[in-house]
Amino acid sequence: MTSTELDPALPELRDRLNLLMGVQARAIRPGHLVLAQEVGPRFHDHRGQTILGSVGILADACPGGSLGNSIPEDAGMVLSQLSATLAAPMPTTGVVVATGDATHLDLDAGMGLASGTMHDDVGTPLAVLQSRGILVTRPRSSADTVLGGERLPVPASEPSASADELAGRTGLDTVDAIASESIARGPLAGLLDLRLTDIERGCVTAAFTPNEWMSNPLGSIQGGILITAADLVNGLAAQTLTAAGQQYRILDLRIDFVRSPAVDGPDIRAVADVVRAGRRIALIESQLVDASGQILVRAAASARLS
Repeated sequence: MTSTELDPALPELRDRLNLLMGVQARAIRPGHLVLAQEVGPRFHDHRGQTILGSVGILADACPGGSLGNSIPEDAGMVLSQLSATLAAPMPTTGVVVATGDATHLDLDAGMGLASGTMHDDVGTPLAVLQSRGILVTRPRSSADTVLGGERLPVPASEPSASADELAGRTGLDTVDAIASESIARGPLAGLLDLRLTDIERGCVTAAFTPNEWMSNPLGSIQGGILITAADLVNGLAAQTLTAAGQQYRILDLRIDFVRSPAVDGPDIRAVADVVRAGRRIALIESQLVDASGQILVRAAASARLS
């Protein structure tokens, strides 16, 4: 077995969404979790690159899962906040390994803190993670399906845009072309069926429809899906600032989970706005809202322009 392969002898996670994304357990004990995900074209953005959103499920599960496996079985915990600071670009192909540890747990206060890291298959640091979890008492309405139902089929991947399609375009022109479907939105956006609806320089609006396959055991959308959606629109907002031949990279993401969206709910709208743009760094704020305008997620990111 090479260092880029996941070990089939390790225990398989029961969560259907983790299985769909190829997330595998490497170590599980109370307060500690090591998970790994193989990345590649199936999780690329429209540029053919792996981004934080490509491993959004992994980022949510670990270190958040280290809190979940350190509390009583009859209790539940959901993330209320997660931050990721990226040390290096995610690998285009290979394995991303996430390690999480519960650092503080106060059941009387109903909250816990956890930290974690991501690295590649040779140990190169990729990201530092921090999360806060909140104890919940609502029943696990879809636990039997999520943890014991039939395995989700892996969907066929949409393509990324070709180098020729992207060459010579400004970032705004590229994002406009994705919105008009004249170039591919990429397999990651295709997985969520993320549809761009309004585009202008420094602002991107998109929408996606909640689906049952996105569910966590509590019957709401798993936080990793929301991380992926926020990271995608933040990146596209940054791209609208770039000149032809210029690149962008999201450097960090802080996300607050304000309200859990239902998997049978209406479309979720994702809006990303550049609030400050310098020559090299852009600051971006984004929100995911429901049909009534109620905030589900609030996020902030910074992007490097080069």
